[in-house]
Amino acid sequence: MVFCDHCVKDVFAERHDDCYLTCSSCGKVLEDQYFTEEPTFVKNSAGKSKLSGSYVKAVLNEFSVSRERTLHRASKEMEYLSLNLGVSEQDMIRQALAFYEIALEKNFTRGRKSEQVRAACLYIAFRQNKKPYFLIDFSNILRINVYMLGAVFLQLCEVLRLENHPIVKKPIDPCLYLYKYTNNLLGHRNVAVSETALNIIASMNRDWMQTGRKPSGLFGAALYISALAHGHNFSKSDILRIVHVCEATLTKRLIEFENTDSSSLTVEELNTMAKDHEKNPAVLPNSKIKGSTSYDLLCEHKDSDVPYFALGLCKTCYKDFDMLSGGFSGGLDPPAFQRAERERVKKTLSKENADVLKASNDTCQGQKEDMPASALEQDDTSAKTQDESGNFSDIDDHEVDGYIFNEEEKYYKKIIWESANREYLEEQAAKEAAVAAEKKIYEENMKNCPVESRELYESTTAAVAKSKKKRAEEAKNSGPAQSAAEAACQMVKTKRLSKKVNFDCLAKLFEDEPVILF
Repeated sequence: MVFCDHCVKDVFAERHDDCYLTCSSCGKVLEDQYFTEEPTFVKNSAGKSKLSGSYVKAVLNEFSVSRERTLHRASKEMEYLSLNLGVSEQDMIRQALAFYEIALEKNFTRGRKSEQVRAACLYIAFRQNKKPYFLIDFSNILRINVYMLGAVFLQLCEVLRLENHPIVKKPIDPCLYLYKYTNNLLGHRNVAVSETALNIIASMNRDWMQTGRKPSGLFGAALYISALAHGHNFSKSDILRIVHVCEATLTKRLIEFENTDSSSLTVEELNTMAKDHEKNPAVLPNSKIKGSTSYDLLCEHKDSDVPYFALGLCKTCYKDFDMLSGGFSGGLDPPAFQRAERERVKKTLSKENADVLKASNDTCQGQKEDMPASALEQDDTSAKTQDESGNFSDIDDHEVDGYIFNEEEKYYKKIIWESANREYLEEQAAKEAAVAAEKKIYEENMKNCPVESRELYESTTAAVAKSKKKRAEEAKNSGPAQSAAEAACQMVKTKRLSKKVNFDCLAKLFEDEPVILF
């Protein structure tokens, strides 16, 4: 059946011997093309014969053979990739293949490697079915850069209109990956280690450690602590090989967890606290209270008439919360970590200062013990003489006196300054040693020179020094220029730019020209 625009409905059509297709109801010609398997020739205006009509491709189905071949190859490659990851479910292969077909229709494969597009499609299918795999697992099998694969994944999500889908926006649930990491680390399934690691992750979340941080570092820290707590002796390198993070990130997450209150708990206490939280979950600030039809204010202004803003807070309290926590996607450290970090820095600085002062006191005491009694008496006498000279000894103001160092404080200050600027002092000493060595080598070379050469060098050096001294005295004795012309003349004489300068013409350049009024 075909559609007839005269009858405005689908009708039965008849094909005549002249290849016209007509409507069986009204007789209107619907198609007038002539199809034949034998080529025919016609003559053009120039009298030449040419082939009449055009070729019609033989279409067996909706898609071409090349497209079917491409889809079949993609299906086999996705199946091979999923088997290497330990997944043999055909439903996910079909989902990934459907994404790949859309990518082909959108010409997404042009300019990109097919293996990267196939891996991105399969990763989307895995994320939809909550399979515990990262992009780095795909990159390890394909041996490609994970950042390139991540870029292709994000671009494919834009093509598939998945920017606001939970697989892109929703954070990754850590419980999906800790069991996999535990199996890879221990070689077998261990529920106790995984459950303890999950409880540590939950404790980190309550202490704001999960906000603004990538999950891999938290997984590694939780798995490392849980494995050691259950008697498994693993190093940090073993954890890094599993979770694919650097050692600095893992160490920083361990330090952050050390600064929380949960770090002082045992494994039994941590598991007990996790069970208590499961039985009595805390009410989130942004959750609706049962039985109420509107959001209630839960901040310190709940008794006032301040309007509700977000998360059970008013606008002022929400701004304070956002500034302290760094927001939902910020990279600020949690408040507990900031306080502990400041306290650690203070303790470290105070300990270092105490060690420096102690070493300085020991050095000073040893020097005083090594000095003879006559030298000490002489120092005391010279100190008294300086005090009697009236420099600073007659100051009665305690505030001003606090800014002046005595001999002991000056000695300590010198030691601290030398330790702080040790690199600079070493560089200066090296420069002085190099200059002294060059001078010594030059003097030795001059000894081997003839007497006339040495006399010529000495006379030349003396003349240059005398000339510099004379110019310095002239510049010192000459006062400031009274005019621009005088300043220009002094500059020309001082710089000695040329001996052929006409100073009269130079002075005329600065004379005022008469103003002509029209």
